[in-house]
Amino acid sequence: MKLYLIRHGETEYNIRKQMQGWGEIPLNDAGIAQASQLAQHLPQYPLDHIYSSDLRRTVMTACIAASTTGLPISYLPEFRERNPGDLKDSHYTFDHPFFTDPDFQPPNGESAIDFDSRVRSAFDTLIELEGESGRHIAVVTHGMVCNSFVVQCLGFNPYEQEGFYWPNTALTICDYINGQWKLITLASDEHLDTPSQKDDFQPSK
Repeated sequence: MKLYLIRHGETEYNIRKQMQGWGEIPLNDAGIAQASQLAQHLPQYPLDHIYSSDLRRTVMTACIAASTTGLPISYLPEFRERNPGDLKDSHYTFDHPFFTDPDFQPPNGESAIDFDSRVRSAFDTLIELEGESGRHIAVVTHGMVCNSFVVQCLGFNPYEQEGFYWPNTALTICDYINGQWKLITLASDEHLDTPSQKDDFQPSK
């Protein structure tokens, strides 16, 4: 299996740095444009299927992506963003315990430990469905899900690289071979008209 891991397009909550969580937040105009540029980029890959979180911003991104490929989409709630519970809609900074303390339990939300367990289970399910198929699979999901996948399945934390972040519609490509994940491309947004200027990331060995 070859995995094409995609973060959703931009929303107004992204701009305002508000917790989105499981809220049904739509893409804004910029996010729709980003998803459209991604859609024009994807036909170069021999994709067979799209899996997506079932939240509105990922559904919109997946549907726009599928508009140029004609691919079927399967919606799996296991690929949802981490649930911030009562912190939803609040403004955030990355030094908040929600991001820094693995034991922090937001009221009515998920701890980092519970979230990582859910993400790992979601990708284990994907392996059960597609792992030995040799197919090319896209997963449209969220920034924290992308990062949790890389940490757990590839064995390094991208945020250890100064200035790293997950751009909207970032594309990460991995192979799943002989029971192991192998990174090919991390968080690329070169398909956008105005890609980010962050340096190419090379994980330390």
